Amino acid sequence: MIESEKELLEQIRLGNKTAYELFYKDHYKALHALAYNYVKRHEIAEEIVHDVFITLWNKAEGISINQSFKSYVMRSVVNASLNFLKKEKVDAGRHEKYTEWTNRVPESEDNVEDKEVLLIKLEKALELLPPQCKKVMLMSRFDKMKQQDIADQLNISIKTVKNHLTFGFAKIRTILAAEGIQFILIVIFYFQ
Repeated sequence: MIESEKELLEQIRLGNKTAYELFYKDHYKALHALAYNYVKRHEIAEEIVHDVFITLWNKAEGISINQSFKSYVMRSVVNASLNFLKKEKVDAGRHEKYTEWTNRVPESEDNVEDKEVLLIKLEKALELLPPQCKKVMLMSRFDKMKQQDIADQLNISIKTVKNHLTFGFAKIRTILAAEGIQFILIVIFYFQ
């Protein structure tokens, strides 16, 4: 029986799955409710809590805590929720710019051809990515898979998925910029 949070954290650091699962079961509902208070969507709150617990398990050995373990995890959930909201706001801004752009540009035969040319260039840029990175990008953007589902299907960590996405977007942005294509294409790609 684990007596204190300090002992619980030490057991988790040592890779004790039982201690980890005990902490998860004891605190999941409260942490989900905490995340939900910020993001107002159950599936997102669930994903945030799962991501925090996965990070906790993967980085347990190196975690340095100056407060209670429970407070540390609660703060992690709050920070992850705020990061989600910040990303959502940025994404909404991108979507708004895309909508403005598509509303300004009339659908003409030339416009359709221009879009096709842009998509061909995007496909060529995707071909220049490393194979695993390309696969993650396609699963995320075209198959609309969640990062955790991609990680599970490819048997890689969610951190690796996030790294592939970050690298992929940066590389595509660089390749397209070299061809004189503005950031708006990335927005089109992002919201397909």
